Amino acid sequence: MDTIQTPISDEPVTSFKRIARHENFNIGPDLNMVQQVRVITVDASGQPLTERIQADQTLTTNQQQAGMQRYADQIVTRQTMGAFVDATGQVVAEGTESAMPQLDYFQGITLGDLKKKGMTINDKTPFASLLYALLTGEILNIDARSGL
Repeated sequence: MDTIQTPISDEPVTSFKRIARHENFNIGPDLNMVQQVRVITVDASGQPLTERIQADQTLTTNQQQAGMQRYADQIVTRQTMGAFVDATGQVVAEGTESAMPQLDYFQGITLGDLKKKGMTINDKTPFASLLYALLTGEILNIDARSGL
């Protein structure tokens, strides 16, 4: 695997297709986590629109610049610090009944929890596969709550 990437919801206004690509994941000294995701607008075949614009020799410089600005990748950053979730891991407002810090939720995830979510895990499952699955899952969670 050379990147973590997944289709996400269509762009709300235009209905253009989009993908989310893992950009960065950081665990700070206080163990709070920061995830950055690159949101890319793509055509029906999955090619980023910015690549099509750059490759299109029929566009004027002004048209290319306008297209590149319009369809530029977006970097979205989310962090556990100050975030609260319910028992399912969905972000909720602080003070919501049964809310817990998101960091506590992530620190409490077990292999059994991952198996319940449909992951096939055995003694030969690489740690990297588990981490990548968790990162992808969180990208999809962020998208599901309209965060991308």
